[in-house]
Amino acid sequence: MAAGKKTGKVSGQISQPEAVVISGAADVGTSRPYLATANTTSEANAAGTGGAVTLTFAVPSGSAAASSFTITTTPTTYTVTTSSSPYTFQGLASNTAYTFTIVANSSVGSSAPKTSSSVTATTVPQAIQTASVSSTVANRDDLTWTAPETGGKAISSYTVTSTDGPSYTGIVTTSTQVTETGGTSQSYDIYALNANGTSLAKRVGPVTTFFAPPAFFSPPAFFSPPGFFAPPNFFAPPNFFAPPGFFAPPGFFAPPGFFSPPNFFSPPGFFSPPGFFSPPAFCSFNCPYGTYCDNGKCIG
Repeated sequence: MAAGKKTGKVSGQISQPEAVVISGAADVGTSRPYLATANTTSEANAAGTGGAVTLTFAVPSGSAAASSFTITTTPTTYTVTTSSSPYTFQGLASNTAYTFTIVANSSVGSSAPKTSSSVTATTVPQAIQTASVSSTVANRDDLTWTAPETGGKAISSYTVTSTDGPSYTGIVTTSTQVTETGGTSQSYDIYALNANGTSLAKRVGPVTTFFAPPAFFSPPAFFSPPGFFAPPNFFAPPNFFAPPGFFAPPGFFAPPGFFSPPNFFSPPGFFSPPGFFSPPAFCSFNCPYGTYCDNGKCIG
């Protein structure tokens, strides 16, 4: 019978454990802040930071028992030794793909290494890095920003919160317009959201909201109201400066029969009445002294 390599207990001897079986390597999807660079110092320092991946593993049935398991990562972070499964590896860089190599250890020796499939560690999005706020339109503030790193899961929306109270959610673009009271000053906190949670805030401001009340500086009825500076009947009323019957009434300055009445200056029977200046029986001779002519006769 051909000889072959065996593991486990043989003829009273105890061998090292067999290579582990990795049954799971899953992203936890933490709501921890975005971590650009993995924590590479120690398990203790990595706790509660960055992305996390949970590993589930065991030595195969029939293998010699393992007293501990050593786990390393690629890309390299720190090495951890644990006594049991599952184990959650923490402090991983956001949106970074990792593989995990596990070795089972015993007092006899260590198993062959076993490497997991690749898994991407995710967190909330990175805090927004670049943002601005301005106000050039009355009672409105305009905010813009640059989309941050996603943290490994797509950014679903943004939230803007004003320091004077209001909060605006569900913003799906990298800009928004906020209604504020003209003349007031406030700052804004901008957050990015993904399936894991909400990023740290990016604060912009303060900004003083533009103030231009339309009815204060140019009211239509204040500087030039119709009927105020030039009312039709105030400076030139038709019946005030030149009324038809006041300055030149037809019967006042030249009424018929007043200045030249037909019977006043030259009545037909006044200056040359028939029988007065040339009567038909006028005396054609001189009457004696003390008499007068009456109808052609001298009357004494």
